[in-house]
Amino acid sequence: MAEWLELETVDSTQDEAARLLRAGASPLPPVILAKAQTKGRGRFGREWFSPPGDSLSLSLILSEAKGHPQPWLLGMALACAAAGVIHGRVRWPNDVFLDGKKVGGILPELIEGVPVLGIGLNLNQMEFPPEIAATATSLALHRPGLYEAKAVAQKILARFFAAPLPQDWPALAPVWALFDDTAGKHFRLPTGEEAIAVGLGPHGELLCSVDGESRTVMAADAILGVP
Repeated sequence: MAEWLELETVDSTQDEAARLLRAGASPLPPVILAKAQTKGRGRFGREWFSPPGDSLSLSLILSEAKGHPQPWLLGMALACAAAGVIHGRVRWPNDVFLDGKKVGGILPELIEGVPVLGIGLNLNQMEFPPEIAATATSLALHRPGLYEAKAVAQKILARFFAAPLPQDWPALAPVWALFDDTAGKHFRLPTGEEAIAVGLGPHGELLCSVDGESRTVMAADAILGVP
């Protein structure tokens, strides 16, 4: 893999990837790694808490996957790779959990047709803001130690690239099943309704129940967790 772009501080590694892609930068770094983000974000524009030195903040630019037929599967595959490295679990579509608490997640985006996968992973935090303290954790809280972001990132990406990029759900399903902790979890649908996860469908979509009625939801359309 070509040389990474390593930054001290950036607004968001995803935003930096977007700037480079839209400017036609060449050579294009495959990985953007930042020690700190001032405007880190997750799905639906939610803020991602990433203090300096305590988090893994990275964006993976998959130029070779431009035109991928089902790009959401790439984010799910990267979540599995992260879960495998830290011995965690995954919840649809791409959140990573330890001890029932969220430790990280993947933010997949298509930028200029190129899949860009953002990784946020809590490494060394010993406490969190009150609004997420009950639901968030870190590697250090789970397994005491000091974790270096680049070393963890290298292990995750090595695992991710150890197999061909999944082109369809059957290629990823057996791997996802090893880490899956989705069934029975609550989601909020765009309609505001509360859904309970049942499983995953033939394309990696969420199969869920709303008041006993079956629903199918794509990855961009549901928020994990109901207040």
